[in-house]
Amino acid sequence: MKVVRTLDYAEIVRRLKEGIGIVKPPVAVKFLKPGESIPEGFSMPGKRIRFCQAVMEASWGKPLAVSPTEMACGPGPASFGAPVKDKVFKGEVHHALGLFEKPEAAVKCLSANTKMMPGSVAYALVSPLERGLIAPDVIIMRVSPEQAMWICQTWCYSDGEHLKIDLQTEASVCSGVAVSAFLKNEIQIGLGCYGSRTSTDIEPGEMLIGIPGSLLEKTVERLEKLSKPVADSRSKRIYREAYPGASSNSQSA
Repeated sequence: MKVVRTLDYAEIVRRLKEGIGIVKPPVAVKFLKPGESIPEGFSMPGKRIRFCQAVMEASWGKPLAVSPTEMACGPGPASFGAPVKDKVFKGEVHHALGLFEKPEAAVKCLSANTKMMPGSVAYALVSPLERGLIAPDVIIMRVSPEQAMWICQTWCYSDGEHLKIDLQTEASVCSGVAVSAFLKNEIQIGLGCYGSRTSTDIEPGEMLIGIPGSLLEKTVERLEKLSKPVADSRSKRIYREAYPGASSNSQSA
């Protein structure tokens, strides 16, 4: 009989905090197929919310089960294989918002987003990773660009292979980070999008990163192996040697 080892997710979060100083709690995401039961401890939102808002609320400590057909987002449901409204499908909404010069540009952009197969996701579960309520398909973290850099470095640490990131300007959290990381089984980054930056408390200096659940332990282990270059980089040693007396936030006149 094969024994499946369960990760200590609270310990994983502790190691992430110690390794690169993450501040916002990592969020575990799991995609339930039709017919699968919602685990104990999860509740439905009391109103229609966006997936990015569910991720935000999970970082506040709320485990939620969100149906793609009940999401309050234009393009978001399509990320999870659910239909979208006709005006979204035709690009009219995003054109009206001023995000695209013409509806056709919006259609081309949104149609290229990474998506689950139609009808394949009944619920997207989100919860604080450290609580260990689910074995995540994806872990989403809100990080600084520097922290994202080190997480991305773990990908090429062993064999030098470049990450292949499809940076999406719309549906960033749902499609670009959560679904892409899961389907591609690669670390993905997102800069946020109009919807997520207007609908959540994500700050201007933050970005997002998605780590496939299957790669979480390996990613953390490699971050720990990178501890010396992380510390060396943050010390600004080479900068201070090259520019003695200059402060780290000096600006050109």
